[in-house]
Amino acid sequence: MSPETATFTPATPAQLHHLLDAGRAWSATYLERMSNHLPMAQQALLELGASTGRLQAFTEAEESHLEPQAVAWPARSDASRDLGRPDRDAAWRSHFAGRIADVGADAALREALAVLLPGAGAIAFHGLIRTGHAVLAGHDGELAAGLAHWASHFTPLAVADGAPLALAGWLQALRSLLRPAYPVGSFIADRMQAWGGTPGFAAVAGRLQTGPDSLRDLALLAARTYAASGNFTVLHLLTASHAMSVLQPWWPTSELPHGFSVAAAAGLLASGATPSFALGNSPSRPWPALIAAACAHNDLHVIKLTHAAWRLDRQWPDPAWRSAVERAIPV
Repeated sequence: MSPETATFTPATPAQLHHLLDAGRAWSATYLERMSNHLPMAQQALLELGASTGRLQAFTEAEESHLEPQAVAWPARSDASRDLGRPDRDAAWRSHFAGRIADVGADAALREALAVLLPGAGAIAFHGLIRTGHAVLAGHDGELAAGLAHWASHFTPLAVADGAPLALAGWLQALRSLLRPAYPVGSFIADRMQAWGGTPGFAAVAGRLQTGPDSLRDLALLAARTYAASGNFTVLHLLTASHAMSVLQPWWPTSELPHGFSVAAAAGLLASGATPSFALGNSPSRPWPALIAAACAHNDLHVIKLTHAAWRLDRQWPDPAWRSAVERAIPV
C-alpha cells in the first residue's frame, strides 16, 4: 500500500454540508452573468469519491474568484413573485427556505417545480442543475439556493400547440429554422433566448412526442453529440438531463415536462452542433479511471459532466456516457 493510499480519507456528507453552509456567503453569480458552480461541483466530487483534502483544496481554489452576497438574507418574505429578476435572489432564498421549513423539502420542491419547469433552461440550465445537486446533497439551505437561482433567472420560452413529432422529425424541423443574429461569443442563455424568439420556434419546440423514454433519449442524444463534438453548450444539456432525472419523483406530471424539451430545443440550436444518433468510437477507459481523472481535474464542468454521465450510466446503461467523459478528459 502506497503512502498516498494509506492516508486517503474519503470526503463525507458532513464535510459537504459544512462547506455548503459556509457557501451561503457567496453570491449565486459572479462577473454579473456567470453561475457559481462551486456547490454543484462539491456535491459531485463527494459522490465520485474524492478525498477530504481534495474537496477542501478544490473549494479554496474556486472561492478565490467568487463574489460575496451583495445583500444579507432578508427576513422571510412572500414578495417573491418577481420571477426572472436576478436582483431578487436573496428574497427568493428566504422564500424557499420558509416553504421548506413550513411544509418540508419534498412538498416545497414539488410546488416549486410546478412553477419553474416551464423555464427549465433559465441561465443556461444552471438553476435546474444546481437544484438537482442540492437534492442529492440532502441540504435544505442549498435546495433553497438552487431554487432561488432558478426563480431569479426564470425565462420561459414561447410554445404553440401542434401535432406531436418523433425525435428525428422534431430535430429536423428545428434545424430548418433560420439562425437568429447574435454576436460571436454570446452567453449560452442569450443564444437560447435568441432562438426562442425566432419565427417558427414556438411552433416546433413544444411538439416533441413524449413518453416514458423521452428523457433518456434526449440525454443520450446529448451524450453522443458531445462525444462527437465536444460542444460546451451540449455539455450543459447533458448535465441538465441528469438533473431532470434526479428531480423526476417531484415532476408535476408523469411525463417529461414540456418546459424541458422546449429548453432542450433552444439549447441544441444555440450549440450549433449537429445532433448525433450514433456513437462514433467505443469508449476505451473504465469508470474507475475516468472518475479518478475527474476528481483530480480542476475544471468544474469536467467534474459535473463525469458525475452526471456516471450516474446516468447506472440508470440507462450505454457506452455513450463514458464516450462523453472521454471527450472531456483526453488521454
